[in-house]
Amino acid sequence: MNHYCASAFIINPYDKKILLVKHADYDKWLQPGGHIEPDETPEDAAVREVYEETGIKIKLLGERFPREDDFIRPLGVQCNRKKDGNRFIDIIYAAVPNNPNEELKINDESIEAGWFSRNELERIPVFTDVKITMDYILRNYFNK
Repeated sequence: MNHYCASAFIINPYDKKILLVKHADYDKWLQPGGHIEPDETPEDAAVREVYEETGIKIKLLGERFPREDDFIRPLGVQCNRKKDGNRFIDIIYAAVPNNPNEELKINDESIEAGWFSRNELERIPVFTDVKITMDYILRNYFNK
């Protein structure tokens, strides 16, 4: 069975830190995200999930292609966790916080939430794709 999800890699444009949540099931830090609800767009799901898991409102980055009223082109589509015949397909976006100074709030899906520099990712448990994606976003959206 396929499960369709959406998530966002949120980078603070001022200090270039990434917002991650520590997932209870994996004991690793990853981008906030979750299942797309019926009648919900992937964009809406990514924004909602980030807010539910962190209390942060975000703006998704990217172009609307080919028309302005089309959806934002996602950063990518990942095939995550294959367990018990289930496949989790995650539509990922790059994003910035509306208010980088907003206080973080977590829900029951996450143990913790925090902002991390690229160097700090080398010292915390993360999936390799988190580092790769952060590097890509910094290079392509923030020219770092």
